[in-house]
Amino acid sequence: MIRAALANPIAVLMACIAVVVFSAVVVPRLPVDTFPELSPPVLVIGTQAPGMGPRDVEKTLTWRFEKYVSATPGVDHVQSVSRAGLSVIFVWLKWGVDLSSAQVLVQQQVSFAMSSVPKSLGVVPPFVLQYDPSNAPVIQIAVSGGGLTGPQLYDYAANVIEPVIEGIGGVASASPNGGRERQINVVVDPAKASARGVSSAEVSAAVAKANALLPSGRLIAPALDANVYTNAVPTKVADIGDALIRVDAAGEPVRIKDVAKVEDGGAPNTQSVSINGEDAVYLNVLRVPGGNVLEIVDQVKAAIAGLKGLPPGMKVDPIFDQSLFVRQTYHGLQKELLQAFVLVSLVILLFLQSPRSVLVAALAVPISFAIILLVLALTGQTLNAFTLGGLTLALGPLVDISVVVLEAVHRRRLAGDSPQVAAAKGTASVALAALAATLATVAVLLPVVLLEGLARKLFTPLALTVAAGMFAGYAVSILVTPVACATLLGHHGPPPKLALLVERRIAALADGYGRILEQLIDRRALVLGCLAVLVSGAVVAALRLPSTFFPDVDESMERIYVRFAAGTPIDVASERTQAMAQALREGLPEGTVRTVLTNVGAPAKARSAMNSPNDGPHMGFIRVELTDEAERSFNQTELAAKAREVLTAKFPGVETRQLPGGLVASVFGNGYLAPLVVELDGDDLDQLRAQAEDVVRVARTVPGLRDPTIALQTDYPELRVTTAREAAGQVGVSARDAAQTVLDATLGNINAPGVWIDGSNGQSYFVVTQLDPRLVDDRRSLADAPVRTPGNSGAVLLRSYAGIERSTGPIAIERDRLGRVATVLFQTEGRDLGTTAADLEARLREASTTRGLSWRFVGQVDLMRRTFSGLGVAVGLAVMVVFMVMATQFKSLRLPLAMLLTVPASLVGIVLALQAAGLGFSITALMGVLMVIGIAVSNGILLVDHANRAFLGGMEARPAALEAARARVIPILMTSLATVIGLLPTALGLDPAAAANRPLALAVVGGLVSSTALSLFVVPVMFIALARRPAASTHAAHAEPAPA
Repeated sequence: MIRAALANPIAVLMACIAVVVFSAVVVPRLPVDTFPELSPPVLVIGTQAPGMGPRDVEKTLTWRFEKYVSATPGVDHVQSVSRAGLSVIFVWLKWGVDLSSAQVLVQQQVSFAMSSVPKSLGVVPPFVLQYDPSNAPVIQIAVSGGGLTGPQLYDYAANVIEPVIEGIGGVASASPNGGRERQINVVVDPAKASARGVSSAEVSAAVAKANALLPSGRLIAPALDANVYTNAVPTKVADIGDALIRVDAAGEPVRIKDVAKVEDGGAPNTQSVSINGEDAVYLNVLRVPGGNVLEIVDQVKAAIAGLKGLPPGMKVDPIFDQSLFVRQTYHGLQKELLQAFVLVSLVILLFLQSPRSVLVAALAVPISFAIILLVLALTGQTLNAFTLGGLTLALGPLVDISVVVLEAVHRRRLAGDSPQVAAAKGTASVALAALAATLATVAVLLPVVLLEGLARKLFTPLALTVAAGMFAGYAVSILVTPVACATLLGHHGPPPKLALLVERRIAALADGYGRILEQLIDRRALVLGCLAVLVSGAVVAALRLPSTFFPDVDESMERIYVRFAAGTPIDVASERTQAMAQALREGLPEGTVRTVLTNVGAPAKARSAMNSPNDGPHMGFIRVELTDEAERSFNQTELAAKAREVLTAKFPGVETRQLPGGLVASVFGNGYLAPLVVELDGDDLDQLRAQAEDVVRVARTVPGLRDPTIALQTDYPELRVTTAREAAGQVGVSARDAAQTVLDATLGNINAPGVWIDGSNGQSYFVVTQLDPRLVDDRRSLADAPVRTPGNSGAVLLRSYAGIERSTGPIAIERDRLGRVATVLFQTEGRDLGTTAADLEARLREASTTRGLSWRFVGQVDLMRRTFSGLGVAVGLAVMVVFMVMATQFKSLRLPLAMLLTVPASLVGIVLALQAAGLGFSITALMGVLMVIGIAVSNGILLVDHANRAFLGGMEARPAALEAARARVIPILMTSLATVIGLLPTALGLDPAAAANRPLALAVVGGLVSSTALSLFVVPVMFIALARRPAASTHAAHAEPAPA
């Protein structure tokens, strides 16, 4: 292949141009994102059950659906939450299951389960959707101003803006939050109704008769063929009030407007939103899996700008734009990649003192990168922090291969060969060693395919990028670099004085190394003893390093979850939350806050509620969008601490939980809104609550844990209406009549509402009959609700046969794996997640109050432990695979041991680098450890290959090792230094946008420095100890002298 390439330079040139051009066409089409596609296989079942409490929702709907769905093939486990009027079930499938097929199967099971639910409950048919718990909104659209009411804002957002946004390619949904859904309310006055002997049920029946959505048919006659329309639906809302309820005993007609007021209003206020202190509605724009964040956001902004006919004064603005973080990360990584390329080129220039040589080596970069990008496009990857990090990581090693070839050609030229001969012989002399080094680097990535779940999705793109880069780099070095050497390095004049001076310095460095090695090469015990001491110290230090799942990055975002006393009305909770938001705007340093959003209460719509952290009207959150990191002097963590100080000082006693960050926290929270979550099992809710309180008491003794929050609340106010069946029977009233009266008095006939169509916009709206909520505001007024009695012209009051008592109960019931659970959420501060979790685990096992409890870590801690365990196995397998590759290459089971000593040698630098930077182990750092194994071993391969050739050529082991060390020290230093210098900007954290990849770069830089420095002495010593000359009959014919 080498000679074929040298004989056809034009063909090689055309192939290179074709690759680069195709790549230039494909790259702009690649989606850009922060992370690879990480969507776990999850389905969500949402069911609305108006008027039902959490307990009834759980036993009537949630439990029934869980039982059916859990038996579906491919289901791993099921989680759920039952709230007032809403059941949300998350169906976690096994990784690798086809989501669309599973959705069909789950929908069938839900239909079977639904068939046994009584239709009288008025349950809305459930939906089954594909769901991504890590899918944070890519942008939010705020709708405010114009003097519009909450229902008007919601109506415009839901019926005008939402369809426009959801019509954009790549948008999964744009559900509105805040405001109130427009609703026609027939508000019954209890006093007037009682005086006329009318119940709300009768009013509801009259509304249904006067507002009938019925087809009118089609007239087909010999003389005429026509569609028929009737006025069964009133044209104006006020016309509903003219409908007749009945004629009373005196013969007077009783109309709806006589006992009720018909209002064009809204549904009950269950959610309140403000943005920068102004009442608003916002739409969460979620993307489909794999959607291009930048393209989606740009199209959403264009769609907003193109809206016409907005009501006067209405504002529609984009807020919380995640594309800003994505763009910052993307451009930061691009800049670091360019910096790495420049620095690597300077290193090559330093060692080779020839701009033409730099050009030859640098040619490998654009061609190899073009091949990598084509591979990414063909495999459906995106340009993200991991693929771009993989490009940066691959830059050094792929240039190294070209440098090794270039250095071998250079040595042949110095020996007097012609450019063509030097290119052919030089490349051939290192081709096998370069292949072995490439395979060793790639081999360490193979165990990534054995990872499961999120870890596999995270690291497969990086591994694919590096592997494609290594193979591309090898192919370019073997086919393109020789041609470039023969063409560009054919004729050159005498080197300048500076180049001669540098060359002499480099030669002196090699000679000095040779002299030191000659003194140490016979002192095996000393060399290996020093290595053992250093590695032992590194192991001890490594065990004390902090650990976290993902490095902290500044996303210019913070969320603060707020919870007031159970039963706090939504208006009160909203007012207090807005006051807290105002305090943050005033209390945080000037110029650091861009937008503050408050969201209080649980959405009424299931599609919005499934993404809401609020279980009731007393719960909410504040979302703070900070200015860009470059525009402020405080980082995200410092501002979070200041926010805590402000809220603690001005709002003592309010339960809050902070969660700095946005996208990263959502992606790696695994569906939970805190980094550390403890989940308790049990059946009795009161007992579960008590156990959770015991966990919190123990957790308060653990340093680094803040903001404990028990999700399970059992003190939410309840009113229990108990019907005296005998007394009710005497007046002809059933328990069902009483239950319907209570529902009408509180929510209205929401389980069987009427529907009115607005002719001006064609939209349909519920018509709900209810008692006046301003009059039914306590137990006494509820007891005075009139109940229509069959066969009697009058109505009796509810208190005549029913008692009403105050009680408490759950606001929401969580379940996991077919059983009830209670989750306790914690924020960590000033301490790493891994150590904090281990400390909490130990104390929970020791404490007498929690020792026997059934609990587990869920969320990020569980994800971190499973991922770290998988990566630990991957590292072990990587070492095994590298050994197998080297054993095959050198036809020896002994020599690979010499090269594998570079692995423990690298641990010394990895630990020192992470300690010096104040960082610990994370998934990116462990990926760096994996990469170091391959890169470090490849350096050992170059040295052992040269020594083994000399040894097989007849030289003794000691002189062969010394000659190989002197000959290979400069190429090894040059290639190692190129990789180290290339990653140095990322390792030093010069650009905050590359913070996620900093631990990876530190691990590679530190590991490569220590492994190179130590292996230059350890590998020759071990080669002498392990080298054995094979039988002459087998290998003598194949022995080659070491290249000159």
